[in-house]
Amino acid sequence: MTNYNPSFTPEERRKVIDQAAASHPLEMFPVFRRWPRSHARDIAYTFIWNLGFAALFALLAIVGSWRLPSANWLWINFVVANCVGYTLHLFFFLGRCTIERAILQQGRVVVTLYYAAMSTIGVMTGFWLAAQLVGRNILGKLGDHRWILAVAVTSLVISVVIGIMYFWREKSALAEAALEREQRRNADIERGALAANVRALQAQIEPHFLFNTLANVTSLIEPDPARAKHMLETFIRFLRASLAATRRSSTTLADEFALIGDFLEVLEVRMGERLQVAIDLPADLGAIEVPAMLLQPVVENAIRHGLEPKVEGGRIELRARREGGTLVLEVADTGVGFGEATAGGVGLANIRERLRLAHGDAARLSIRANAPQGTIVAIELPVGSP
Repeated sequence: MTNYNPSFTPEERRKVIDQAAASHPLEMFPVFRRWPRSHARDIAYTFIWNLGFAALFALLAIVGSWRLPSANWLWINFVVANCVGYTLHLFFFLGRCTIERAILQQGRVVVTLYYAAMSTIGVMTGFWLAAQLVGRNILGKLGDHRWILAVAVTSLVISVVIGIMYFWREKSALAEAALEREQRRNADIERGALAANVRALQAQIEPHFLFNTLANVTSLIEPDPARAKHMLETFIRFLRASLAATRRSSTTLADEFALIGDFLEVLEVRMGERLQVAIDLPADLGAIEVPAMLLQPVVENAIRHGLEPKVEGGRIELRARREGGTLVLEVADTGVGFGEATAGGVGLANIRERLRLAHGDAARLSIRANAPQGTIVAIELPVGSP
């Protein structure tokens, strides 16, 4: 029983009990697990179950007497099977709504006694109801050993089948709960490790970017103090926004573009005419939530590996658009390029992993050539309807 496994939480134990108790006996057979549970389905399943028992007792009658039963006997057998089956269906449904959950937590002996008692009472009530319908006085035949044997055999068979079904479903539910918990634990560990990695990457500013920026500010103080001040103010704004981004897992697309805009503005001052920037963010997309600092590694790659190695520099474009239920973010540069087959460095691998954990196969990062020269990195994310 579930209460024998202390590693399961009370909520998990309740879930296991509910799954096991709510199963219809026919669900032991895979073909009957194809349809979702409902009252109508279970009523139909009980009719099939009743037909099976009617056929079983007809077969026993044939074997016992070595002759075919009469049509009247077959009709009575059909009525008895359905009265017993639907009475049991009602009794177990009422039990499930009242005392069953508490009983099923008491251990195997109590559970077995519960099913035996419910089956016996249900079978006797079903026989009595059938007797009223077919015009036979079952109360007058309670001393008849054949009636006693019929009730006893029917109760035993039903108790055994329902007990086996419950304990089998309980074992399956326990296995499913354990698997689900293990998968959830692995996902939490994986997500936690990735989050720690992301925070470390977010908190780390490229040394060459930091030192080059400060060196540029220093070199501009005397010849162009206004430009030095502008560069320093932009750099401080970028650092402040980056620090804020390290403290949250998501941000709006407008804030993400603003952060990248500050980053690129610092680089524009440093690189001068070697860098041209274009940012296109439709106003209706600004409030969409995206992972924090999702685009910075892409933009850094485009500058460092695409435009900086190029003597004349080039152009970088940051674009966002919606295609149905997909948000497409693109970073396009006219740098030296690194080919469609290139997977990118650690930064892009990290983005791919963040996308996978957040959206599974619904999100992806792709790299393609930007004709006539350069690279386009595209990130696709699922979003709600406009």
